[in-house]
Amino acid sequence: MEIAAQAGDEILTKARLMTKEEIQNYQFRICYEDTDAGGVVYHAKYLGIAERARTECIRQLGGTVAELYKEYGQILVVRQMEIQYRKPLFLDDIANVKTSLITALGASCWLSQVFSRDGEIVTEIKLQLVCLKKSDYTPSPFPSHWQKIFDALTEGNS
Repeated sequence: MEIAAQAGDEILTKARLMTKEEIQNYQFRICYEDTDAGGVVYHAKYLGIAERARTECIRQLGGTVAELYKEYGQILVVRQMEIQYRKPLFLDDIANVKTSLITALGASCWLSQVFSRDGEIVTEIKLQLVCLKKSDYTPSPFPSHWQKIFDALTEGNS
């Protein structure tokens, strides 16, 4: 999927016209499988939720990990990550993850993923993704059309 057009805060994807806010935000409900015995989201579950959020965000903007692999012979890996847990999420909470680009250069990018509940920040993740050639696992620049994806995710866009 490619970005068909962009005007201000709206982006016409092949699916439908969406605002940047809609694309950057991933809403979800905490299920039983996400929690520990106390009904609190288990710390490692945030990683899976964050991956789903950024995957859907990037997909809405026209990029997929499958496309990188099949068409460009590339893979995306997490090189480093920092997580700050502020408040817990609980069973049946409805929460949101906002994905924003901090910076992108060559074969890597830094993303911010902010978890919130009722507008209050509960967890913050900063991570570096690196694009690698699948043949030898060396850094490989993102395909040129990914710049449109990065432009749409730039921090401060809403």
